[in-house]
Amino acid sequence: MASIWCAGGDVEGRCEATSSPDYMMLPGEIVKGSKCFAFYPEQSASCPLPDRMIRTDRGNWLDHSYPPYFYSVMSVFVTDDLETSIVLMRSFNALLYVGVLTALFFLLPRRMRPLVVWTSAISVVPLGMFLIASVNPSGWAVLSATGLWLAMWGYFTQSGARKWMLAGLSLLLLLLGAGARADSAVYGAFAVIVAAVLAFRRDRRFALDLLLPAGLLVVAVLLFFSGGQSDIVAGDTAVEDRPLALSSLIFVNAKLLPQLWAGVFGLWGLGWLDTTMPGIVWITTLTVFVALCFIGLRAGDWRKRLALAGAAAALVVVPMYILIHDAVIVGSYVQPRYIYPLIIIFGGVALVGFTRAGLGLNRLQFVVVGAGLVIANSIALHVNLRRYISGLDVQNLNLNWPLEWWWNTPITPMIVWAAGSLAFAVVIALLVWIVWDQRPAPVEAAAQPSDSSVG
Repeated sequence: MASIWCAGGDVEGRCEATSSPDYMMLPGEIVKGSKCFAFYPEQSASCPLPDRMIRTDRGNWLDHSYPPYFYSVMSVFVTDDLETSIVLMRSFNALLYVGVLTALFFLLPRRMRPLVVWTSAISVVPLGMFLIASVNPSGWAVLSATGLWLAMWGYFTQSGARKWMLAGLSLLLLLLGAGARADSAVYGAFAVIVAAVLAFRRDRRFALDLLLPAGLLVVAVLLFFSGGQSDIVAGDTAVEDRPLALSSLIFVNAKLLPQLWAGVFGLWGLGWLDTTMPGIVWITTLTVFVALCFIGLRAGDWRKRLALAGAAAALVVVPMYILIHDAVIVGSYVQPRYIYPLIIIFGGVALVGFTRAGLGLNRLQFVVVGAGLVIANSIALHVNLRRYISGLDVQNLNLNWPLEWWWNTPITPMIVWAAGSLAFAVVIALLVWIVWDQRPAPVEAAAQPSDSSVG
């Protein structure tokens, strides 16, 4: 949060300069807000907060590791009241996610619209639900990964005004991701390439259409090298004093790599990795994701298979490169959220090629998938609320007791849990209702140019 409060520069009472450029003065509640409970899962978020300005060097001004754009946008919502500011930021990010994907849904051809919903649904619990409405830049990376490859693919297949609106939406999604995290610029470039592969045609129109994605790739490269995270591609940042031989490092990480993938679905903790998800969450979400991706293997043509193979390769190469570069093993440095965008893209591409929204599932399978996601989301939300309300040493179903930390409002934790669970359940129920009367869907090629006029 310090990076957000200082995004607007030196402001009295908010972010004040010191004699050292490495340090800034910020309100104590910003600097010390999580110090007493971070990494202590039994400790609630009820911390004594100092009512004074405190000097700190923990912020993006120090090494500019992250692009400034996310923090600059969030700084618009900074007020004199911390709680109000956080609520405004979270609300904006939640509405941004829903609004952008809703616009994408209606701009795409009808046959591609279900992919917007399915791509999000099978990968959003629990990590996505935690990040999307947060004040963490990774939330924008999630949105970019979910929508960019679809918007770009839609650009190739549509014509007229919708084509150019999808072009604009593609640019927006790239800027959102790359403006939040430098590594998301790489994932954005990959999403553009995936879309080009899915839409590939041997004609002059396709060749001309490639001019826009080529421009987006240039933008992605420029944004990537504008962030400190790009240092990883420089040889002088590699670790020379390795605790393990290179061959051993590769072997150990290759064995543990699936744990990093599974961490997206809750095998790893949320927050400071201290909010452990129970098995009912990560086993359910991982099973749904793997099952639907496996079903998706029977659909699509060579373009879909090539794009999917590329996504699978990226899920291995990207984290392995970082792990080997930094001479660490899985669990030591690279977190699931760093490779989460690749999981989202892989899951979405795996479902390409069906002619109907139902993916060939029967009614019982719809119920199992829908119920599993609803239950997993509800449990994950309950655990995450409990972690901050009283700490995870309390196991009561009733979140209203004991109430060690909560806002001074008539809206109780149980109401928030019920509302959050119900809202997600309504979305999943709507998806099931839409596909309920459909017969098992035959498969089609990954992209059909003749469908470009379908709206």
